[in-house]
Amino acid sequence: MNTWRTRLVKIGLVISVLLAALVSGCGYTLQGRTDLPFETVSLGTIQNTTVEPKLQDRMSRLLAETLMQYGIDVRPAARYKIEGSIVTFTLTPVAEKSLTAIEYQITIVANFILIDMQTQKKEYLANVSSPFYTYFRSSGQLVSVLAQKEVATESALKDLSQELLRRMLYKAPVKTAPPGSTEKKSIEKKGEVTIEPQTVPAGK
Repeated sequence: MNTWRTRLVKIGLVISVLLAALVSGCGYTLQGRTDLPFETVSLGTIQNTTVEPKLQDRMSRLLAETLMQYGIDVRPAARYKIEGSIVTFTLTPVAEKSLTAIEYQITIVANFILIDMQTQKKEYLANVSSPFYTYFRSSGQLVSVLAQKEVATESALKDLSQELLRRMLYKAPVKTAPPGSTEKKSIEKKGEVTIEPQTVPAGK
C-alpha cells in the first residue's frame, strides 16, 4: 500500500511540474491563491454593441459561473468590479455544399475593465476573445442553422469568459488584435446531420 502511495505522489509531482512548464512556456505567470488580485468581485454592466441580441445577458451569466468555478465569490458589492462591452460578433461561412453553407465559424471579441472601487484604479483588458476557433455544422436548413448557432455561441462565450479569467489571474500577455483567420476545418461525421460546435486552438 505504501509503495502505491509513493508512486502516486511521484506521478502527481511529475504532472504538476509538466503543467507548470507548459503554462510558463505559453507566457503565463502562475499565482497561488493568496497572490490572486481578489477573492470576491462584483459584475457591473456588460454592454452589447453588436447586432446579435442578448449576448450581454449570456456573457454576464457565463462570466459569473466561470468566476465561481475559479473559487472567486460573485457578490452584489465588492471592492473589485468587472465591466465590459462585447464589440464583435461574426458568423462566417467556411464550408458549403451545393452552394449552401453547411459550416460556420463564430468569433466574439469583448473589452473589459477591472475597477478597484476603493482607489478607482482601472485595468483595461482589450480585445479579449476565445483562444479557440468555434465551428458548427448544420444541414443547411434555417432552423438547423439557428439551433446550432445558439449552442456554438454559448460555447464561444464560455471560452471567452475563461480567457478573461486567465488574463486577469495568470497575467497572460495582452493580445493586440482579435483572431481573423478563415482557416477551414472539416468535422464531418458519417450518419450525423448536426454536429456539436468544435473548438480549435487559434493559429493552429
